[in-house]
Amino acid sequence: MEELLSNAGYTPKGLTRGETVIGTVVEIGPKALILDIGAKSEGIVSEREFESARAYIKTLKVGDTVTAAVVTPEGEGGYSLLSLREAGDEFVWKALEEKLKTGEETDAKVENATRGGLTVYVMGVEGFIPSSHLGGDLSQSPAGAVGKNISVRVIEIDRSKGRVVASEKAVSEKEFLQKQAELLKSIKAGEKFTGRVTKVMNFGVFVEIVKDGVPVEGLVHLSEIAWGKTSDPSELYAEGDEIEVVVINREKDKLALSIKQLQENPWEANIGKYEKDQQVSGRVTKVGDFGAFIELEPGVEGLIRSDKIHSERKLSEGQEVKVIIDSLDKKNKKLSLVLALTSVPVGYR
Repeated sequence: MEELLSNAGYTPKGLTRGETVIGTVVEIGPKALILDIGAKSEGIVSEREFESARAYIKTLKVGDTVTAAVVTPEGEGGYSLLSLREAGDEFVWKALEEKLKTGEETDAKVENATRGGLTVYVMGVEGFIPSSHLGGDLSQSPAGAVGKNISVRVIEIDRSKGRVVASEKAVSEKEFLQKQAELLKSIKAGEKFTGRVTKVMNFGVFVEIVKDGVPVEGLVHLSEIAWGKTSDPSELYAEGDEIEVVVINREKDKLALSIKQLQENPWEANIGKYEKDQQVSGRVTKVGDFGAFIELEPGVEGLIRSDKIHSERKLSEGQEVKVIIDSLDKKNKKLSLVLALTSVPVGYR
C-alpha cells in the first residue's frame, strides 16, 4: 500500500497534538463530522468537540474546506480526533454580533433559574437573562423554563469576557414594547402625570405613568424628590403610592421625572427674608474637604468654606449651628456663611 501511495506521488503525513490542519468535509452526521486531512487516516470531529462547534457545523456541506486542530493524532478506529473550536468560536461570536446589530431572534437553552434571572446558552455560549427582561408568565415563574428552549433577543455581548445578555421580554412582549417606544417619543418635558410608585431604591423612586392607555416607567432621582435634603426615599414613599410627577427629560427609552419641580422653589419664595450679616440657625447637611453645607430651611442652603472653620471646631452632619450670612448671591442662588461665635475667644477685647 505504501509503495502504491508513493508511486502515486502521495506521502501520508504524521500529525502532532495541537497542529493546525486543513480538511475537506467528507461526511456530516448527527454527532460526528468526517474530514479528509491528507493523513494516513481521516479526521473526525465528535462528542464534546462536535457539540462545541455544532452551530458552525450546521453551516457546512460536503466538499467545504475547514481549518481544524489536532486533539489526538490517532484515536479509536484509527481516526485522528480533531477540534473546530477556534473556527466555531469565531463563527458564533460573529453571528451573535450580527444578531445584536439586527435584533434578530434566536433560541436559548435555559440551564438554571436564579434570584436575578435565568442562566442560558445562546448558540453554545453561556449567557444571562435578567429578571427585568422576562415577560408574561415567565416573569412570574422563571424556574418553569429550566431545561427548555426559549426565543430571545441578544441585547449585549462582551467577547473578551465571554459574556452574552439576552431578553426574552423583547420577543414575548414585542408588540407592547413597540407601543411603549412610540409613546415615549410623544412625551415631552413639562408634561404632568399622576403616577404609581413601582420600586423604591436608595438612589430614587421608579414611577409608572399611563398615557393613551399604555404604561411606561420613569425615575425620580434622589435629587428630584424634594427641595430639601432626602437621604432615604423609603421614609417618604412605598410601592403602590400615587404621586404627582412632571417629565423633566427623555433620553431614548428612559424618562426622568421630578416631584419637587411641581412645588414652589423655597429659595425663590424665602430668600427675600435673608440679608448680609444676618445671624440665623441651620443644620449641617454635608461635611467635606471643601467645607460644610448648612441648610437654613428646606431648599435654602449655604456653604461655610473650610478656611472659615477654626481647626478646633468640628462639625458633623445633622448638627444644629448658628451662622452669619457673609455674602448672598440671589441671582446664582448662593449663600456664603461663617460660624457665629458661641463664646468670646481668649485675648478678645
